[in-house]
Amino acid sequence: MRKMKAWLIGLFSFIFILGGLGAVPVQVHAATISSYGLPSIYTASTVYGLKVDATTIPVVSYTSDYDYAHFSMSGAATIEITAIGQASITSYSISPKKLNVTGTTSGNKLTFTVSGDEYLIVKINGQRALVIAADPAETNKPASSGTGIYNVKNAPYNADSTGSGMATTAIQNAINDAANYTGGQGIVYVPAGIYKAGNLQLKSDVALYLEGGAVLRFTGVASDYTVNWHKDSQNRDVTWWLYTQNGADNVKIYGRGTIDGNGKYATTTNNFASNIIVPIGTTNFTFDGPLIRDSGSWAVTPARSNDLTFKNLKILNRFDMGENDGIDVNESQNVLVQHGIGIGLDDPYTTKSWDQTTDISLSWPGSPEPVSNVVFDDLISWTVCFGYKVGQGMRQNQSDVTFKNSVVYDASVGIGVDHKYGVGDLTNVTFDNIDIERITYTNDSTRTWASFIIRNADGFGGGTINTLIVKDILVRDAGTTLGTLKGYSSTKNISNITFNNVVMPGSSTPAQNLAQMNILNRANHTPVTILPTQIAEPVQRVNLALNKGAIASSGTAAPSLSFDGNFGSRWGSSYTDNEWIYVDLGSPVYVDGAKLYWEAAYGKNYQIQVSNDGSTWTNVFSTTTGNGGVDDISFTPTLARYVKMNGTLRGTVYGYSLWEFEVYGSVGNLAMGAGVSATSSVENTNFGAAKIHDGQRSSVTGSMGWSSNNSLTSNHIESVTLDMGSSKTISKVDLFPRNDAGNVGQNFPIDFTIKTSVDNANWTTVVARTGYAQPGNAVQSFAFSAVSARYVKIDGTNLRPNPSDANRYRMAFAEVEIY
Repeated sequence: MRKMKAWLIGLFSFIFILGGLGAVPVQVHAATISSYGLPSIYTASTVYGLKVDATTIPVVSYTSDYDYAHFSMSGAATIEITAIGQASITSYSISPKKLNVTGTTSGNKLTFTVSGDEYLIVKINGQRALVIAADPAETNKPASSGTGIYNVKNAPYNADSTGSGMATTAIQNAINDAANYTGGQGIVYVPAGIYKAGNLQLKSDVALYLEGGAVLRFTGVASDYTVNWHKDSQNRDVTWWLYTQNGADNVKIYGRGTIDGNGKYATTTNNFASNIIVPIGTTNFTFDGPLIRDSGSWAVTPARSNDLTFKNLKILNRFDMGENDGIDVNESQNVLVQHGIGIGLDDPYTTKSWDQTTDISLSWPGSPEPVSNVVFDDLISWTVCFGYKVGQGMRQNQSDVTFKNSVVYDASVGIGVDHKYGVGDLTNVTFDNIDIERITYTNDSTRTWASFIIRNADGFGGGTINTLIVKDILVRDAGTTLGTLKGYSSTKNISNITFNNVVMPGSSTPAQNLAQMNILNRANHTPVTILPTQIAEPVQRVNLALNKGAIASSGTAAPSLSFDGNFGSRWGSSYTDNEWIYVDLGSPVYVDGAKLYWEAAYGKNYQIQVSNDGSTWTNVFSTTTGNGGVDDISFTPTLARYVKMNGTLRGTVYGYSLWEFEVYGSVGNLAMGAGVSATSSVENTNFGAAKIHDGQRSSVTGSMGWSSNNSLTSNHIESVTLDMGSSKTISKVDLFPRNDAGNVGQNFPIDFTIKTSVDNANWTTVVARTGYAQPGNAVQSFAFSAVSARYVKIDGTNLRPNPSDANRYRMAFAEVEIY
């Protein structure tokens, strides 16, 4: 280890200020920096150089996605990053964004200040990232020798620290001797160097200390290890590399060294892998400080253990291999995972529970146990999968699981529950104070900030989720697919759900309903509480395309899958630009909108076209700026039987793929296309006479409906008339109240009549109401005996003052429909 210190602790730098009483001493403090030399088996980065204050920190060249630097520090420090080979820095980012760290650039150097130890991810000029793993300064580093300390390089152990030979026997003998120490916890001291090691069994009252610069290296050769289980999905043998003796108590791994799983080599060359750290059947286990890298399987897998603490946990895995989870807490209780960074293709932070028939748990001691009282705190997650997750294993109950004060740097799903396997019940799961910076990956056709789902994938029947709390979430990127809140059935459902202070992209205020959170893939859950303010969900329009016949230009999956109401199935086209899909509504109806739920493969340039014969098509909407996600499209009501998405330019290298293609309009709604006249009318971007029958039943931005605009300070009469163009047989009028925030049911008249006429001169009253209560967010339907009429008029004779509008008197409707 090369340890360099820059400090002025206990020393004084005197600045003499001349004055009446003479010189005044001023004490100046600087950071303490501990840098560890570059281990001989690693190479230096060719992309980045790093200095912290005046100390040069080695940067390890790692993967095509990121390099990393590891050191310890205390106090504030200035960090200088050199972008090697770059003439200048044109762009950079520093995460976590919540730290609000800003830098200055000069040539190819980026400089910024941190107030203390932090884990950071920096990108410069679009190159691979630099992960800066700045640990807190060590306060518990032991002496390298002495009573109760067993240095593996000293006699009688004489471990090979060059990496040329195996050090397994030497280290295990030191562990055994430390376990026999009677003066407390024996310490196994591993100095700087390279140690190739086979399986190491940790025993009660043993602390394994890895000095900065020490590397424990997995060989990747199966003959060096005991096979503990077989990963069925990969047909791969897996070993527990560093594991606890069953029943062990008071075990610790700490220091600033590296534990290298050598997973890329092991899996690709020998189809072999390790669980790197396996506290199993143990109590009072502590992990603090060593860097874990390149796991070939789930890296840290506590199982059937209790009272575990993981601090300063750095798990740096790769993105070019799978099944390399960070820490999976399995069937354990009272677990704290605090202050860490987890990177890898698979989930960095999860809880799971299995049974004795699952491949991973076949060799676990004892019987299956629940998961309870697990806290993940102050973490950073970068993954292709879930940032923070419960599941997929749910074969035993789980309770009181909390993820808090953490950051999703990037993921395909920010936070969630994936209750995929088993019938266990999940109770009291909380996601609190999570900053979701990016959702740029797509996995399992999903790219969203939140997904809570019960799937019953193993056919056992599924379980329940009871008490789900999602609070203080800053969503900087919501992804491109729908958020999910979906139980498996009416009995295997999600209940007691609270979303509190969830701020979505582009908003400075919390979302007020699930629609604003883009959580639209919903089923089998109880009513949701949304805080601090909740408004009604938008009235869902009837999807005219549901389960209707469909035809597409190409595709390996049936086009009907985009019209089945199932967000788990989809149609996808061939990988060419000119592709299309259309639905046959069965007969001509007035259509006025469509909603496209894109999978990852979306259309950049496309048109919505309509036809009455399936041959001659008319554009009703066109875009050249499609960006995926959900496209909610409105257009002028048009009579059509067929509705088509006609793609002309893909947004990805793939084709076009739609989870769902919904079509909106009116079947039998004779108000569509009717002329409108009124005694008065607000005409602006939100309100207007034409918006009283535009097919939008909810008061949304750009289409609030119609509102009168006369004699606002006094009660008076207002009316609105619809001309259907010719006489029709009608028997019902539906009035949709306003339902925008703070105005649900406002401006709906207290006393009113509905009249009909064939000539706009002679009127017949078919509905009369007095003292009508203010409605909620629901259609108000008024049926009457069938009459022949061309005109329908609503007369408001006693208007309702609106306290949200200075008690002004208006009559307003979000929509009027006639049948």
